[in-house]
Amino acid sequence: MRIIPDDYVDEVKGILSGLRDNVRVLLFTQRYKCAGCREAEALLQDLSELSSKIVLEKYVYEDSRGKFNEYNVTYVPTIIVVSPQTGGMARFLGVPLGYEFSSLLEDLIHASTGETHLPKSVVRAVGEVNVDVDVKVFVTLSCPYCPMAVGVAHSFSLINPKIKSEMIDASLFPNLALKYSVSAVPKTVINDSIEIVGAYPPEALLQKILEAVKRR
Repeated sequence: MRIIPDDYVDEVKGILSGLRDNVRVLLFTQRYKCAGCREAEALLQDLSELSSKIVLEKYVYEDSRGKFNEYNVTYVPTIIVVSPQTGGMARFLGVPLGYEFSSLLEDLIHASTGETHLPKSVVRAVGEVNVDVDVKVFVTLSCPYCPMAVGVAHSFSLINPKIKSEMIDASLFPNLALKYSVSAVPKTVINDSIEIVGAYPPEALLQKILEAVKRR
């Protein structure tokens, strides 16, 4: 089962040629009743075949509950990109296809090279956050504005492991979307209390995170 169309293989391979250090990509799945699990595994298998720098690890709930606990994974499929430099993690709840495929590719490059397009002042401030922050970004795969929000949140996580950010496919996880009253995407929820609706620049997310930190 291939996910990446043949017409795009050369383009994706070219992008992945920019990887420098090996990047661990963790897939959390289960054997039964898992919408999207097969597609997630096929996508990551495609990518790992296009670059030897991608080190794919698969954990099945029935066999690896300890790993689920270690990485604080509740929902499947979950994909985690791990930065070899900082140990920071970018999380996807769902299958990053559609517009979110670009988010996955950007995360791989960022994790591998340690390079980001964020302003240096933002990078410095993000690195100074010293308490745990939870950032949820709700998306749909057909939303052209969602990758901007996901990209900013994931960049923060890859810079600083204290910031946990995850893309959540609202269509695949409707119960979560209902819990957080998602009526439009992208919608970002910080520490289950502060919300941003719409795409935003990195300075805006940083401001909201610092606000959340002050509330602790």
